[in-house]
Amino acid sequence: MGHADYYRSGTYNGICDRCGSKFKFSDLKLEWDGLYVCTANGCWEPRQPQDYVKGVMDDMSVPVSRPDQPPLYIQDETVTEIAVITLSFIKSLVRILTVSVTSVCSIIPIKYPKTTNTSVVNGFALNTTTLG
Repeated sequence: MGHADYYRSGTYNGICDRCGSKFKFSDLKLEWDGLYVCTANGCWEPRQPQDYVKGVMDDMSVPVSRPDQPPLYIQDETVTEIAVITLSFIKSLVRILTVSVTSVCSIIPIKYPKTTNTSVVNGFALNTTTLG
């Protein structure tokens, strides 16, 4: 026997879906999600007002659209980074080669003085004084 076990004309006993207590069915309220809950134990709560808010679609289109324009520069004249690196590498090689050639040219007359008996045969320098 519970506290709702008494006679009331036109109603019957019911159980709260949230807390499980026994009440007269006329004291239970229907929630928006289909549950019959009591108001005495604080089980009933109103529906969240944010449930009634409807979303608004954003207009994502561009107001003025135009086709892509061709580039204003000529494709063949563009300088790439690899070309710049290669050019600077070649420039440094030429500088090194120039330094080495000038240093060799300044050493040759000191070590090998020019004589009148030297002749070039098939790309080789022959000294007739040494060969006899």
